[in-house]
Amino acid sequence: METKDHREELQSLMVEAEQYKRRMDSIRAQMQILDTTLEELRNSISALAVLEENKAGTEILVSIGSGSFIRAQLKDNQKVIVGVGSSLSLEKNIPDARKVFEERIKEVTEAQDKMRKAAAETTEAIQSLDDEYRHIVSHMQDEQSKKIGNG
Repeated sequence: METKDHREELQSLMVEAEQYKRRMDSIRAQMQILDTTLEELRNSISALAVLEENKAGTEILVSIGSGSFIRAQLKDNQKVIVGVGSSLSLEKNIPDARKVFEERIKEVTEAQDKMRKAAAETTEAIQSLDDEYRHIVSHMQDEQSKKIGNG
């Protein structure tokens, strides 16, 4: 194979490898979102347990984000308002809310498994391209050595 053909093949491999690397970056970003979502869901289940332990009228701290809280009085320790998607929220009793969160945890965990599988497949593809790239470079070096030896 001509050196020009090898260079074109190497260029093609580099382009393909770059696409796989972008895919891996996207997978990592999605995994980060899933990890955060899973943590939030687990925190929600913990918060439900705390609600059950407290009586109506108890003073509690309510997170307002960024590690900040406000003091509030618990009016109802039996029901919570749960987001169900599309900016829609429903009032649910604590056991039903827990079921919602547990189902979401299951869905997120399944999505994480799919992302891990996609990451493994992408890593394998990148490794295969790298092996092919190294093989072509080695072949080019061998051809160059032969030309120098015969010249």
